[in-house]
Amino acid sequence: MARVFLTGGLRYDGPRGSFADADLPGGQGRVAFAALATLRRPVARDALAEIVWDGRPPEKWDGALSAIVSRIRSLLSRTGVESRDVLASSGGTYVLRLPPGTWVDLEDAYRRLDRAHGALRHGDLLLATTDGTVAAGILRRPFLAGLDGDWIAGERRRQTDAHHAATIVLATAWLERGDAALAATLASVAIEIDPLREVGHRLLIRAEWQRGDRGAAMRALASCEQVLAEELGIGPSPETRALATEIRSS
Repeated sequence: MARVFLTGGLRYDGPRGSFADADLPGGQGRVAFAALATLRRPVARDALAEIVWDGRPPEKWDGALSAIVSRIRSLLSRTGVESRDVLASSGGTYVLRLPPGTWVDLEDAYRRLDRAHGALRHGDLLLATTDGTVAAGILRRPFLAGLDGDWIAGERRRQTDAHHAATIVLATAWLERGDAALAATLASVAIEIDPLREVGHRLLIRAEWQRGDRGAAMRALASCEQVLAEELGIGPSPETRALATEIRSS
């Protein structure tokens, strides 16, 4: 089975070989391969050029893009696949058609995250923690490290949102499984990812409270209130305030 890694460094493992970041033609080659492997649909040549050069293609971008695609095809051939079938061009578009059964790390992470959400809703805590752990492990790895651009930023936002969601699923599931210490650690990670989302703060408060450290729970509440006041100029939501009342009256 072929494998594609889009996080933690690009890599394609085929039936008879592989290639990685250093083999691709510079930053433009990395972006082009990542975009084609992420979108997995026909992409107009000019649209791909906009992604590769972040909205500022060079005057002779058509030839430069053809050279990049040619190099990617050469690398694919080295792995034992028919490159023109895998990276096809038609009607002014390019499309990456990966062999059936190819594993793509980000696709697997998003799929597992959806499954973990469903498992949590249905009370299958083992599946929620298993799939959530794999998803979070992939989603925390960097995407196209060292490169910038609007398309890259959009993909990173999507990945960060998913990483936060996976961490929330894990913290919730472990709290329900009775491991408040691990739930607190995961809730803290969620807060680091996005301190403005109250759900991570509430999970940390509940986890500290559940493991018997009321003082830590109150400190977590105070931290939540401070962040919201300083960054957004607002107070906690009714749900957070209700949790605070519950703890203070306990």
